[in-house]
Amino acid sequence: MWQGAWRIAKYEFNLAWRGYLVTILVLAYTSFFTSVLLYAHLSSEISPLSAWGLDLGYFCMLPLFGFLMDQTTFRYRREDTYSRKLAEWHTMPIGVGQIIAGRLMLLILVFIADWLLYFGVQYAAFEELRELLNPAEYVIYALTWFGYGVIASTLMVFMELGFSGRVYFGFCFIFVFFMLMVTLLLTVNGKSAVMLTLEEAAGGHWEIAAISVAAAAMAAGGFGALLHRRINRRSFWI
Repeated sequence: MWQGAWRIAKYEFNLAWRGYLVTILVLAYTSFFTSVLLYAHLSSEISPLSAWGLDLGYFCMLPLFGFLMDQTTFRYRREDTYSRKLAEWHTMPIGVGQIIAGRLMLLILVFIADWLLYFGVQYAAFEELRELLNPAEYVIYALTWFGYGVIASTLMVFMELGFSGRVYFGFCFIFVFFMLMVTLLLTVNGKSAVMLTLEEAAGGHWEIAAISVAAAAMAAGGFGALLHRRINRRSFWI
């Protein structure tokens, strides 16, 4: 199965590699603002109450790390491109398990590349961050957010392939709204997800990173299994 999944992942990347360039541009744009907010917090230049913007940036940006923003990405609501692609693959000698494994494989590979780029540049750019965390502690911080990003990304893939373009489009708005509510709730209670993970990493607490990565592995397997069942039962055209 894995050989077939790898072929699907390579095929999809070769088909949409230009979308990776768009992904890099979008991430560079959003990363600039989150990095500015992070720097401001580390240097105590802004009020802790503004941490909601930093948290929301992390919560909504990290799930995008695993996606190739090609033309298909921007047409899925109108043309339901993911359902049509599944319908086409369904006529070929390709198993549902291979389709899912190939999609998740591409997601993880692209995610890792973007994750390394984002957190690597961030650590190199901010002296305040290097003063707060040594390299080992920064790995804890980065891995904690790696786990969250993979969990959110695999949920997105479940919605992408498991439902119609209109439903997926609506879910994206619901996801952003939910994350906004979470960040505001944290802010009202004087908390920040980003700052809390920095504090845990500075304390050398590897447990939080281990739990996050383990949860990510479970999410990938769990959503993959649910997606297999969903694809077998759904219509590709509604």
